[in-house]
Amino acid sequence: MLHFRQKIKLFILCAVTLSWVTFAYGFSSGPPPANTGAPGESTCNSCHGGAALNSGGGSVTITGLPATYTPGTRYDVTVTVSQSGRSRWGFECTALAADNSFAGTFNVTDTARTQTFQASVAGKVRTYVLHTSSGTQAGTQGSAKFTFAWTAPAATVGTVTFYAAGNAANGNGGDSGDNIYTTNVKVNAPAAAQPPAITSLSPTSGSVDGGTTVTITGSNFANGISTTFNGKNAPTTFVDNKTIRVTTPANAAGAVDVVVKNSDGLSATAKGAFTYEAAALPAPTLAGISPTNGPASGGTDVTINGANFAQGATVQIGAGQATVTSVSTTAIKAKTPINPSGTVDVVVKNPDGQQAVLKGAFTFEGSTPSVAAQIVDPNGGEVLSAGGLAFNISWTVMASSSATQTLDLSTDGGLNFGTSIATGLPTSTTSFSYSVPSGISTDKARVRIRITDGNATASDVSDADFKIAAAPVISTISPATTTANSQIAKLKINGSNFADGLSVELNGTALSGVKLKSATSIQVKKVNVGAAGAYKIRVKNPDGTISKEVTLTAQ
Repeated sequence: MLHFRQKIKLFILCAVTLSWVTFAYGFSSGPPPANTGAPGESTCNSCHGGAALNSGGGSVTITGLPATYTPGTRYDVTVTVSQSGRSRWGFECTALAADNSFAGTFNVTDTARTQTFQASVAGKVRTYVLHTSSGTQAGTQGSAKFTFAWTAPAATVGTVTFYAAGNAANGNGGDSGDNIYTTNVKVNAPAAAQPPAITSLSPTSGSVDGGTTVTITGSNFANGISTTFNGKNAPTTFVDNKTIRVTTPANAAGAVDVVVKNSDGLSATAKGAFTYEAAALPAPTLAGISPTNGPASGGTDVTINGANFAQGATVQIGAGQATVTSVSTTAIKAKTPINPSGTVDVVVKNPDGQQAVLKGAFTFEGSTPSVAAQIVDPNGGEVLSAGGLAFNISWTVMASSSATQTLDLSTDGGLNFGTSIATGLPTSTTSFSYSVPSGISTDKARVRIRITDGNATASDVSDADFKIAAAPVISTISPATTTANSQIAKLKINGSNFADGLSVELNGTALSGVKLKSATSIQVKKVNVGAAGAYKIRVKNPDGTISKEVTLTAQ
């Protein structure tokens, strides 16, 4: 590897095995490359014969490399060749990816002692760093160091292996009696980046004007993370990999999705996780009701005029709750309840608790019926789940305690009521949880309540059609049991009728990381489970149908 005067002899010896024979000229100016012992290469021992490879009590070592490289990062590397009693040295080194191609970049930092060279091995060009003429460090006793820099590849290429060969020469001017040592060092690739996950927001609501400070907790948050509320950027402060703080942008009232995205592009979405609340309205005011009278049996369509009405407002006329059909800021349309005859107050209450009273505004006329009923819900426009989650039927009733009630279902807009829901219900019952059987599909469903009290009967039907459609079905979940206060890496849900755009809910809250694999298979990544107990899992299709709930048990 070293002696210049041996160039003719070495040329003849090495040309048989080296395709780049011109590099064999003048070994003291640098060894021929591709002799590190890397895959597809020989070692310097092929020229410096005599002693067995890695014999003689010496060594070659590579230091300065990290256990795991960071793409694009530069590292200062030292190759040390050692053997007691030796005083002249040589080396060469390369770095290869898993496919045996060169990985990264070598940078010469000591031009007097090191240089780079390239050679092709098995059709792939490799770069080598190796000694120069002065780099043989003649006269240096016991060991010699060679320093250079390596810049990791700009992108992850898997594990990178450094191969080095070192020559501890005896300096006798020939190639006999030298000792060749080899080594290799593996540098691990960085672990694959994990997507962030959102566990909770606090608070979960704020003003439509924005400016609410929200703490988001989760996992795998990275410095430089960004956040959007309903697609609008929210200034974000990175606290640590489990916590960020954001300031909400302005947005219209309603629930919105919250998305966090790391700088590597990986993201997480919390569906409907934050609710924008409209600024509080002043208390409602009432101007009048039209008409101002109707039968005691109820069912009169009335319009209540006023101001500052809010969506979700309720109306009480007399002792009963009216069925509200529409709300605007200045008008509410409703149906009067059953009520004994007489003049009564009208009360409108907004969802924020503020209310207004119009004294003696409506008169119930006629004798109070001995039997009366009125459907409250479903009363038109709803979507119910055939074979899925049960829904609640509610109604009002006026009858003696001896009366009985019957619930029936129509699938043709109320022309026929061929499906019995419940019979023999006492008058103390004004709601019923009903699971629609599988196989029913209609856009013209209605519910009827019938009351029989002696010889008197009364009935009422939903005011408008509602829809019944096939629900998603959960057959199994895996795991079905987990450890309390833990995270399930992958929750697998098997079943049927899963549709693109569905959501998976845990105790009624939509989960992030949901992937629809097929109409029969769903996978949810990183499901966080709290204290020990039963957690309800359900699937909701985009059409509004919801599966029956299955239990995930935390122990």
